[in-house]
Amino acid sequence: MHSGGQGLPKASFLVLVLSLTIWNRDHAPEEEVWGTLSRMWLCAEGEHCVFGESRELLPHMCLREGNLEYQQLPDSHLACYEFLWGPQAYAETSKWQFMVFLLRVKQRALRAFPPLSAEAAREEDEAA
Repeated sequence: MHSGGQGLPKASFLVLVLSLTIWNRDHAPEEEVWGTLSRMWLCAEGEHCVFGESRELLPHMCLREGNLEYQQLPDSHLACYEFLWGPQAYAETSKWQFMVFLLRVKQRALRAFPPLSAEAAREEDEAA
């Protein structure tokens, strides 16, 4: 992403939103996106120390760069919106390549913390 020297943080933000769209079967409700982002201390209101004005970041990626699309949910009584993959995201990669990338990142993270990974796997087995 070309955004005045701050491409990496914005690209990470974009990867997160695109991941949520895949996780939610090709769409990510705006409420869920902001809920996830708030866990990263990026609230809908206010300014983030890395990303800047939070509400400005999504429209920048949606409208100007074409990586995301932003549309109102069909048949919603309230004005509820969702994010979808945009034409620029499709031009740069496929959903399959993106999922392979996410799996590689996850495996690297698991290898970086072997004791924690083993403990998490054990807890998952016990919960099942």
